[in-house]
Amino acid sequence: MRAAVASVWAVIATIFFVQTANGLQTSLLSVRAGMESFPAWTIGIVMASYYVGYSAAPLTSRAIIGRAGHVNTMAIGIVCAALVIAAHAFLVTPLAWAVLRMVSGFALSSAYVGAESWIHDRVSNDKRGRVFSIYMVAQMIAMTLAQVLLSAGDPKSSLPFLLSAAIFLVGAVPVIGARRTAPHRAPPEPFNIVKLFWASPLGAIATVLSGVSWSIVFTFGPVYAQRSGLDLIHVSLFMALAMIGGSLLQFPFGWLSDALGRRLTIGVLSAGGIAVSLFGLWADGQGDGAKYLASALVGGLIFPMYAISCAHTNDAVAPQSRVAAAAGLILLFGLGSIFGPLVVGGVITALGGSGFYVVLAATLTASLAASAVTR
Repeated sequence: MRAAVASVWAVIATIFFVQTANGLQTSLLSVRAGMESFPAWTIGIVMASYYVGYSAAPLTSRAIIGRAGHVNTMAIGIVCAALVIAAHAFLVTPLAWAVLRMVSGFALSSAYVGAESWIHDRVSNDKRGRVFSIYMVAQMIAMTLAQVLLSAGDPKSSLPFLLSAAIFLVGAVPVIGARRTAPHRAPPEPFNIVKLFWASPLGAIATVLSGVSWSIVFTFGPVYAQRSGLDLIHVSLFMALAMIGGSLLQFPFGWLSDALGRRLTIGVLSAGGIAVSLFGLWADGQGDGAKYLASALVGGLIFPMYAISCAHTNDAVAPQSRVAAAAGLILLFGLGSIFGPLVVGGVITALGGSGFYVVLAATLTASLAASAVTR
């Protein structure tokens, strides 16, 4: 196991810094958009633009990695993301931000495909699940740290934007230093989406809905907290608790899915998520403590869903096709993520801040239904 982790430590270190910077920029842009009085539906379009670029990258990244290599693809994508978030500080309009977010999504998704295909190429099947769990937990810890950094400076200034850019640039260093250990072949073509749905309808549907729910929490969690009257430090705490909840429950739910089955676990996560979303609606009119508890529970029940959905899909896919399936799952997750900010932005415009939990509850109801009626 140590040898397996050692073979991909540079990838995990790089993605740790990348997710710290990405988590910071996502919350920062949401908060700054609120300060600029962007309408909720406009914020939804801006934040969804990231996932348009994110979804396009799996379709082109094989060719890019095949020509440029894993290291160059990841390093260039990360440097591009650094330049883009710095530009946000000086081009503060919805249209400029939407374009920049799209470029950022494409650049970072290309880096993620490079990272995950690197892991799949270097780690054997019997250790892949545990190594990938370490990779996911590193991301959750990074995103928790990002929420702490959110309060490091005034979102109206350029400092937090430049801090995010600097962390991105630091993230490029480990992978550049590991050039000699990088794979020498391009990842396979992504699994056709139709094939994924045919192989595992529940896994594919749950992956799409995971994208919807993850993107709602990441892009509109800060907006909801801000509209609930929380100041910047407490917005950071609200989001950090969601990440901590996800980090703490990632392994227990992974164990549960191994012991009792993926379908049951997806059903439990979905039903629990519905209950927590309803609790969040109640907490909206209560004190800050109830809001914090709702955030932690939402993170704990929503964030493990993606990994369980991917595992369910891979259970139905031949071993030689799992790397291709992973790229297809990234595409499905990205497609789902486009809709989360768009829908919740419109619902918040109509219903107010409570629309955040209304859309989460509806998304998780669809996930529960999928676990009941699909294989």
